[in-house]
Amino acid sequence: MKLKNIFGSSLNLKEKLGRILGGKKSKEEIFEEVEELLILSDISAGLVNRILANARKKSPSIAAFTRDDFFTLLKDEIKAIFAAIPGADAAAVPTSDEKNVIVLVGVNGSGKTTSAAKLAHYYREKGRKVLLSAADTFRAAGSSQLSLWGERLGIPVIGGERGADPGSVVYNSLNSFTSKDHDLLIIDTAGRVQTRENLMKELEKLTKIIKKFYPDGPTETLLVIDATMGQNTLDQAKKFKEFSGISGIFLAKLDGTAKGGTVINIVDEMRIPVKFVGTGEKQDDVVPFSVDEFIDSIFSD
Repeated sequence: MKLKNIFGSSLNLKEKLGRILGGKKSKEEIFEEVEELLILSDISAGLVNRILANARKKSPSIAAFTRDDFFTLLKDEIKAIFAAIPGADAAAVPTSDEKNVIVLVGVNGSGKTTSAAKLAHYYREKGRKVLLSAADTFRAAGSSQLSLWGERLGIPVIGGERGADPGSVVYNSLNSFTSKDHDLLIIDTAGRVQTRENLMKELEKLTKIIKKFYPDGPTETLLVIDATMGQNTLDQAKKFKEFSGISGIFLAKLDGTAKGGTVINIVDEMRIPVKFVGTGEKQDDVVPFSVDEFIDSIFSD
């Protein structure tokens, strides 16, 4: 599934930009309207100002540019933001035979458990031997929800009772992972509010347990973000990076009402690449993030 087939209605800036550029307006009027449009698309005001300042330098006379020329200017500026981030267009885990560990973190309701199941299915289809760890022992249905996914997908799940120590679940999962014929462990952690430091520090504990088995682990710590939350997601990313050393973003629910600017803000300010995008509720509704496809989708007809 291509990103441009997902974003169409929610990210169709090209049509709106076309309307702005189609009338008889001065250069200043055009830039003012484009600025407002980009901010309404959930790109922060500071970043919009920077994008347009660079575009101004490259467009001394708007009249000399066609509409497509102006689109190209904006696309180039946005692409440059992603190009500055190492690994911004690379999959989270290579499809090799090495043992890898992915940890999913995020706030309550962000879609971590469903995202964990989607990733398990995605990598299993790539030939990986996947094990799931249900370390969400705070939520009543946390472990059981992932277990149901595991049954549906035919992927084993290590879990624990509600209220059990998440560290013990992770430890047991790692024991099983190292002793059996698995090469990818995906750990679903409990949702937590980024302002609760005791819960955030528990993520540090889970990371330390993983390092006892794999000193360089985890391979990836992905922050699952609900794309419909807009600019509020930036605060989440900052706090989780502080406590859990996130290495990438899993952007969930991008098939909803998301405007897409959230992605650009996080990548620009946090210097963290987006690795995967969730595009629906089904097991196949996940795609690796592609910078080119994302930018094309923003400016699609």
